[in-house]
Amino acid sequence: MYSCSRVFLVLVIIVGCALAGFAQGDSSVVNSDGSTSSSSAGTPESIVLTSYRLRKGDNEIGFWGGGSFRATTAFGGLTEAEASDRKFIVAAFRYGRTLAASDSMALQYTLDAIPLAVATGNIAQVTTVGPVTTFRRETAYGAGLTPLGLQLDFANGSRVHPFIHVNGGGLIFNQSVPLPDAGRFAFVGEAGGGLRVFTSERRAVNLGVRFHHISNGDRSGSNRGLNQFVIYGGFSIFK
Repeated sequence: MYSCSRVFLVLVIIVGCALAGFAQGDSSVVNSDGSTSSSSAGTPESIVLTSYRLRKGDNEIGFWGGGSFRATTAFGGLTEAEASDRKFIVAAFRYGRTLAASDSMALQYTLDAIPLAVATGNIAQVTTVGPVTTFRRETAYGAGLTPLGLQLDFANGSRVHPFIHVNGGGLIFNQSVPLPDAGRFAFVGEAGGGLRVFTSERRAVNLGVRFHHISNGDRSGSNRGLNQFVIYGGFSIFK
């Protein structure tokens, strides 16, 4: 639950930054040649818009994939022995819609459809003989949806957009994850950031890292979460 509180904190930061940025507004406009100029209420929208600027109502279609080389125990959850020898691979399709935009920020709703999540080194069985505990590990395969997402882009209008984001949803695996009594369904909480680099006016490459948390929400058995940092990359088209 401590990990979930961190995801919630990022959500509060995103909303707070967005409200502050949109309330303040920007009086400068970044032109397509990189220069800046002052904008006014009478300036036509076609002049204000820049090549790499996200606009309210823009739709994003894309995909991303990434992985984690080890689980972390820095935020609680699994013990060191339970967290060792684990890796995680995930691939997803992304839909996003720009909810609000200014000359400096853009706030998006995001939804990720995850056709493949692979958790290697997952503990399928625990055997304890005297003081010795051994684990039988297997690879678990899952799929799911994270429909509760927000992303805040900074430097809207520049070729490179730094961003922060938060996502929430669930995954269903073919076996119990991350422990034998945790259940096959897992809640997912994610928070992170990265860079969106535009390769053309309406296409961008996305690079980032996200803190990825899996737990069963105290629904049954053990609720010691699987925590990991996922490094990922992807591609997006905006329409």
